[in-house]
Amino acid sequence: MLARSLEEEEALRVDERLVTVVRIIVEQYHGDVKAFIESTRYRIEVNRRAQAASDYGDEAVWEHIED
Repeated sequence: MLARSLEEEEALRVDERLVTVVRIIVEQYHGDVKAFIESTRYRIEVNRRAQAASDYGDEAVWEHIED
């Protein structure tokens, strides 16, 4: 019983996240899913590089962010 309740809660959270993503795609990217994905990938890469620079104190990582 408890497991079913947890599954239902998880499903609701997934639905809420999906609604949020769809709203962003429609409002900010005018329905252009490809542009949304490319933007998201770019932000993930920038964040990875920033984290690497932070973790290792390596300023050279920052030089390639603009590439």
